[in-house]
Amino acid sequence: MACKTSLNNLEISENIYWPEWKSNIKINYMNKILAAAILFLFSASSAFSNEDVEYKKFKFEESSCDVGVHYKSAQKGLFIGFSAIATGKGAEFRKWKVSDIKVNVDGRRFKPDKESNFYVTEESLFRVPGAIVFAAIGAFGEYGGSNLNNNLSKIGVGLGMGLIALQAKGEITGERCVFNIPPDKLDKISEGRDYIEILIENENLHLKESIKIAVIKPSGELSDKYNFANMTQDGLTDIMDTLKDRIVVLEKEQADYKYGQDPEFDVIQKKIESCETERGMAYKSWFERKAQ
Repeated sequence: MACKTSLNNLEISENIYWPEWKSNIKINYMNKILAAAILFLFSASSAFSNEDVEYKKFKFEESSCDVGVHYKSAQKGLFIGFSAIATGKGAEFRKWKVSDIKVNVDGRRFKPDKESNFYVTEESLFRVPGAIVFAAIGAFGEYGGSNLNNNLSKIGVGLGMGLIALQAKGEITGERCVFNIPPDKLDKISEGRDYIEILIENENLHLKESIKIAVIKPSGELSDKYNFANMTQDGLTDIMDTLKDRIVVLEKEQADYKYGQDPEFDVIQKKIESCETERGMAYKSWFERKAQ
């Protein structure tokens, strides 16, 4: 299966790009040292923080948008790590972009405290979209204090070596950013009112789409929600293959319904997003096993 093949032939490059598929795995000495350092650097845990992650995909008539969100509550408030990739259809595939991201909480609009572009290839985006958007967030480095750990940092720094590309190698441009919501606003977050707002656009066609995602209050540790610590590499590969097969089935079911018209479309989409989130977290654990 595609997912299994990609894992068994993963090449980690000094240039940080998704490799050409080759029969021999080439992991040089420096990459082994770097992988080991990654695992050591982010092994500590945060006693007071709660975290959550979400993968979402929005489909429109002319475009789509893959989104990753990492919520981390700490003494300094709520930190929201965010990444998004907008794509179009046909000849317009690479001409859509994320042009604006804001967070609205308790009537106040927040702009990013930190933001930058990232780059991916079309192949990697289609293979593991959940892992891609999480990698983009984690590769930003530490935020929200000194303990960006609890799995997501390992996705970002570790898998970022293979999933995030240099601009020269990447075909698609994404946007990533971090928001710091102060403690006085954290307690006022209403999940039915407050939201993240994303604007994507195609300047050539003068088209725009607005996306809103409800802000959530994170609860618990990521390791409690996605606990793959005791699984072998083969076991993790089997889980990822199973999740991929499940996603394929769900997408076929979803094809019978229309976005924006049939409520069944949204119900199935949530199931797909849940599978992609879990698949991304399993991918993180697989990389850790590979690096050992």
